[in-house]
Amino acid sequence: MTGQICHEISLMATGDRQALQRLYKLTSERMFAILMRILRDRADAEDALQNVYIKAWRGAPSFDVTRNGEAWLATIARNVAIDSLRQSRKRLDEDGELDMVADPTRSTSTIHQIRADLRSCLATLDQTHATAVLQVYMYGLSYQDVADTLGTPLNTVRTWLRRSLLKLRECLESADDL
Repeated sequence: MTGQICHEISLMATGDRQALQRLYKLTSERMFAILMRILRDRADAEDALQNVYIKAWRGAPSFDVTRNGEAWLATIARNVAIDSLRQSRKRLDEDGELDMVADPTRSTSTIHQIRADLRSCLATLDQTHATAVLQVYMYGLSYQDVADTLGTPLNTVRTWLRRSLLKLRECLESADDL
């Protein structure tokens, strides 16, 4: 089947739309499973699945036929899912939904200050570590899902999260002292 997937991708590179349809039939269930595992929302996964095949169509001319076609497609799916999570995070932030996780007894100005402090403290973390923190604590992904998404061993993700939380605590405590 891997050979057939590579063959379909190489045909897509020549503009063969039927090859795209055949590739979709061969791989869409597995790609959808990857997207569901990361996004945990059927509608978001369905939207992302369309984007996966659009990106595959556009990227087919640069595909190396000596590589594993299914792994190439799975990488596209993972990246599309991560982009979707980032967009969701941006929408949450723009909608002010971060306020909802704050203590409701605090004043609005205090809540805004906490959000600003949290943002600045997150910015001090390595980008990958900050992504892992947000995926686990804001989006509710499991450590294993984050490890799979980032292509990193599970214990490495655990270490990143532990160290990142300690850094965040230290940063937020120093922000409180100001």
